[in-house]
Amino acid sequence: MHYTKRDDFRIAKSKEKIINAYLSLLSEKAQSKITVKDIYTRADVDKSTLYRHFRSINEIESEIEESVLKKLNHLIDNSDLNDFLMGRKSFLRALSEMINNDMLFFSKVLFVNQRIEFVEKIDTRISNKLKDALRAHTGLPEKYMDIVFTFAVAGRIAVYRKWIMGGCKEDINTISEVLEKISSSGFDSFLSNKNKEDQQSFNQLPSLG
Repeated sequence: MHYTKRDDFRIAKSKEKIINAYLSLLSEKAQSKITVKDIYTRADVDKSTLYRHFRSINEIESEIEESVLKKLNHLIDNSDLNDFLMGRKSFLRALSEMINNDMLFFSKVLFVNQRIEFVEKIDTRISNKLKDALRAHTGLPEKYMDIVFTFAVAGRIAVYRKWIMGGCKEDINTISEVLEKISSSGFDSFLSNKNKEDQQSFNQLPSLG
């Protein structure tokens, strides 16, 4: 079947109405309580229109997930690799803004229902993108790539994952300060501070002589 640009626009608008209706319903009731009838009624379309675009509620969710992953790809493609590797605020702020724009979906589908498989998709997408970037930037032999990636990248992905799953409640500045310290000085920056504190405590002990 041949579609004109006008047809494509109409299809896109119908899908957008259905997705927005689903997200609107998520703000009012649990995901498990939402029915297909609820969605097409809220979207002000008939049942056949909904099924023309989506075979199930799961397909609506998959469409939203794919949209989120595309935004994530765009964010990574347009971010300086060093911003990610150094845990800088610019990357975290951009990630935070992306999540906030889709917070209804994140909060209801991801946080409440613990969609671990979706978080794993995010992990995989970030990992693959950054491995490619590391290859291009460093020219490391493949046999060393997993070592460098695990040390330099996987830890940051784990931090971002925990931050997302926790509802992005931690302060961005605090997270980035810790990550930047680890990135620039490793754990020595924390160990040296602890040693200084221990030395100060020792110096303040009363003399035994």
